[in-house]
Amino acid sequence: MDNEGNAVMKVISNDLFGRLDIYASSDDITAENVVSELNTALPYHVQNLLQEDFLYWYRRNVQPILRRTKEVRPEILNIVQENHADEIVAFKNGYFLTKPAFYVARNTGAQDKVNKLNEFLYRSYKHAADNKAVDWFHTVGKGVILIEPDRDNDPETPVHCYALDPRSAFVVYSLRPGNEPVMGVNMVVVDDRAKFDVYTRDYVYHLSGGVTGKMLTTQVNSSFLATAVSVDSVEPNALGLIPIIEYRYNSINMGAFESVLPLLDEINNIVSNACDGVEQFIQSLAVATNCEFPEGTTSNDIRRAGMIVLKSIGENKADFKILSQPLDQTQTKVLVDHLKNEVYRICAMPLLNENGTVDHTTGTSILASSGWYQADCAARNTEDLFKESNKQFDRIFVEILRRRGLLDISLSDFEIHFDHGETVNVQAKAQAFQTLLAAGMHPELAAQKSGISNDPVADIEKSEDYLKMIWGDPTKVDEVEQQTNGQGEAEIVESDNNNGETESGGSV
Repeated sequence: MDNEGNAVMKVISNDLFGRLDIYASSDDITAENVVSELNTALPYHVQNLLQEDFLYWYRRNVQPILRRTKEVRPEILNIVQENHADEIVAFKNGYFLTKPAFYVARNTGAQDKVNKLNEFLYRSYKHAADNKAVDWFHTVGKGVILIEPDRDNDPETPVHCYALDPRSAFVVYSLRPGNEPVMGVNMVVVDDRAKFDVYTRDYVYHLSGGVTGKMLTTQVNSSFLATAVSVDSVEPNALGLIPIIEYRYNSINMGAFESVLPLLDEINNIVSNACDGVEQFIQSLAVATNCEFPEGTTSNDIRRAGMIVLKSIGENKADFKILSQPLDQTQTKVLVDHLKNEVYRICAMPLLNENGTVDHTTGTSILASSGWYQADCAARNTEDLFKESNKQFDRIFVEILRRRGLLDISLSDFEIHFDHGETVNVQAKAQAFQTLLAAGMHPELAAQKSGISNDPVADIEKSEDYLKMIWGDPTKVDEVEQQTNGQGEAEIVESDNNNGETESGGSV
């Protein structure tokens, strides 16, 4: 890596602060001003791009430790990487999307429509796009999804979803309250040429331009800049909505491991030094005093032999000994474990126990002290931001289905749901559910608040008979008492339409 590349990498690694949101000077993007508005936005995007590129490669083990040098005994130089950046992203991905996100009904009358909506969602490969977008925003702070109708009007797969590289795709927002998107941009760079697809509410502009500078992994030319030159073609945006959507990991657009980069670098440095210490202990130097060596022996020859030569003054006898110190790396391990736990704590991940493993013990207090509660909270904060961005996706998704006559559903009929790796045990959830019911809360709300159900509306609907028995259907209660003589758990007697068969009551 040349000096310029090293300098740029150092600047980037020391000046990360989250990706910038980009704003337009005008909300009205037209063929007359689209080139100028895009060129105003591009320098901010390039600034984000350079930081995103650094984080992208950092996760892939292109880290500052690779530039490590050593003045004392430079021949013993270990470069060891504990890639906790990838570990953090992998945990966040798996925990946030334990299962694919899906839609749940907000009222019982919409359940059938929501089931069809989920089927179309599955066929659009939204789950795959979500996985990639989530991986991106955990890595660099932002993820991007493009949604568009099938060009062949395929009724089986009417909608297509794609995760875009945030280093090439971005959204420009209005400065007005609410910061609505003004244009979405996807950039493709080939050599010194650049192509831009710019989506506005009314039109899609295809622009061409150029770039100066280039990027090669973390070797970044600081003069890198993309520039739009001309509009090649224009086509109407029939949807009237911008199909490029940005998803955020947090409100400041930082990646999941970005805030702990100094700690990660220090762990790599300490572990590398520790390995040097072991090797230097094994290859301890021998000291020769007043010793003769074969003619032609150089100081480098002697050093390669693991020796150094000392010449004494006076008539001292020749002496020979090994330079070594007791090797005790206990404190090194303590320090490394401390740094790792700080990384996990700051990143809201489960902490390591004394054995270096994660504690999976249940119980609310234990879960809170071990970091699982913090992981839950962080995932739910990310979920809120995801839902906010996904509203734009929902508008476009529903509009495409409605225009093609495949499904007529309102945005108020559904909401997106995430099934995280839940940490609170079932017993605690059940107790919370019962407490809320006893306080007079509606079963759907109680199921939602307690976390006992992933889809309260659907589960309540399936358990309707049982719930009526519990909450005030005298007929059912009488039937149960007749069947059980007032003893034990209830079974619900179905109507004659079920030929008098009984069905055990379900639970939410």
